[in-house]
Amino acid sequence: MSKSSHFTENFIIVLIITSMFFPTLPIGIDIRIDDLMALFLIPLLLIVRPNFKINRLIISYSVILFLFFVSTLFGYLHLGVPYSLRDLNEFTRVLKPFLIIIAVSYCDSDKLLRKMHLLFKYGSIFIILIGFLEFFDVPGYRKLISLIYSGHRFENLDRIRVILMAGDPNIAAALVIYFITYILQTMLMTKNKIRNSFILLFLIIVLLMTSSRTLLIVFVVILFASLFYHFQNNKFFSFVVLAFCLTLVLGTVQKFDYLIIGFSTFSEGTNTSMLLRYQQWSEAFNLFLKSPILGWGPAKEIHTTIVDSEHLLLLRRYGILGYLAVMNFIFGFIWILFRKRKKLSLINLSHKRIGLTALFSCLMIFILMITNNFFSGYQLMPLFVVMITLVENKLNTF
Repeated sequence: MSKSSHFTENFIIVLIITSMFFPTLPIGIDIRIDDLMALFLIPLLLIVRPNFKINRLIISYSVILFLFFVSTLFGYLHLGVPYSLRDLNEFTRVLKPFLIIIAVSYCDSDKLLRKMHLLFKYGSIFIILIGFLEFFDVPGYRKLISLIYSGHRFENLDRIRVILMAGDPNIAAALVIYFITYILQTMLMTKNKIRNSFILLFLIIVLLMTSSRTLLIVFVVILFASLFYHFQNNKFFSFVVLAFCLTLVLGTVQKFDYLIIGFSTFSEGTNTSMLLRYQQWSEAFNLFLKSPILGWGPAKEIHTTIVDSEHLLLLRRYGILGYLAVMNFIFGFIWILFRKRKKLSLINLSHKRIGLTALFSCLMIFILMITNNFFSGYQLMPLFVVMITLVENKLNTF
């Protein structure tokens, strides 16, 4: 198992990196390198003898795949949805987490966790570097990254909002939140507090550079939740971290006028982006009401993919059954940690740290799905799936 395990571990790390940091391939159709890599997992998993047991993740995601097929066929056969190759591409992305769950089970979890730690460590430094290059527009960089990742959509904004490698400032902010959460857990659980404090400082600044109001609120919630969890063992340091982070946010937020304007216009009911979202939400909800049980399937040939709320997008596509299946897969992880909280205290530091990162990320995911995509996106889901699979597999060994 050693050679195949080593290859699979590296393959998973590369897949995560390509999903987070690489753009969509410029070949005329909406496909990415990590989509192709996921398909490569199919023959790999067939060649190597399976080394996994049927568990919650396998079962719950199998339900998602089944309902995807049922909703898609229902849309084609009953609702008159025209067939589209784009719907087939959507299946590739829906299948990807299932393949990742199985692939992680082939790995030596301790070795994969060490590689994940390096990914978070050096990934944080990379994000900080990219964020500052873009914000201060080192000659031509902002125009270049906007062209590669967003097709110039954010190049001409009258206010600077960094998009990193996400193509969208809100998804970029969610990406930063992943790394902030992991570095925060590392700082609170290990002795390397000074070095991690500096990394955390610059990650928070990059988060502010995205000017994502929703994700800034999410960060504050995760900060309080993390400090509350670790308070018993880090009382003094928790107060220091809280004071430092809040001072940093409150002291610099006025430098990012998009945040201030956004909060004020939202409270006044004049925020144009929110007004547009209300219209998109209304259209998606009305379509959901026409097929509430099974939805329409992806139906990309006749329905927009821009809904600005994944809760409503999932309801429209897969109905209430599909929506509940996705919610069960993602947030069932919270129930697993609660039910096995005594076992959680017994697992090693690396598993516990990644488990807490995934747990607190669930807060981000639910809120992010109100205004953006997580499950049907491509950059955020693979890392989360790897984290929860590692932790649940470990807890199942006790």
